[in-house]
Amino acid sequence: MLLACRTLGLPTGDYVAPDHPWQERILGHVATFCGLTEAEIGLAVDGCGVPTFRLPLAATARGYAALAHPAAAGLDGETVAAVGAIVRGMTGAPEMVAGPGRFTTRLMQVTGGRVLAKEGAEGFYALAVRGPVALGIAVKIADGGERCRDGVVLDVLRQLGSLAGAEFEELREFHSPPVRNVRGVAVGEVRPEVELEEAV
Repeated sequence: MLLACRTLGLPTGDYVAPDHPWQERILGHVATFCGLTEAEIGLAVDGCGVPTFRLPLAATARGYAALAHPAAAGLDGETVAAVGAIVRGMTGAPEMVAGPGRFTTRLMQVTGGRVLAKEGAEGFYALAVRGPVALGIAVKIADGGERCRDGVVLDVLRQLGSLAGAEFEELREFHSPPVRNVRGVAVGEVRPEVELEEAV
């Protein structure tokens, strides 16, 4: 980061401050990808201490659709090339995105990088599905819980035809996880129920 700041002539001070030139550039890119003005994006601080953005789910899905097919999103050539590098980095080393064995990592591994995914806090999840039908998907579990999130994501992908049966089977352990009591005995399971509706 320090080298990049110097190369671009940007100050290297408190780069996590919302008014730092790096953060202002990031905000500009997020606005472009999501089809919003910067004023429409809310700012907060995430668990790592850096700025994070409040976006409508539809705008977030639009942003991930741009990751799936940046040229179709109307992005300029330099940005398209940058998106390609980001996507290759995330899907080429998914364990660096979420950690070995975690759902996000396994999803990108099992789909061969066709699906780019990232979990967030409070039951949030977003995906870019690359291929003949490029999709951006954003999911938010209303109560902020995460125990059903992975199963919901799998059901959404399956219902949209974006996850093959064999891929689902490889990820089945994340679909309906067991509920265990304090003794570790399985006493039930979490079953996602997903009904997709056409937007009006």
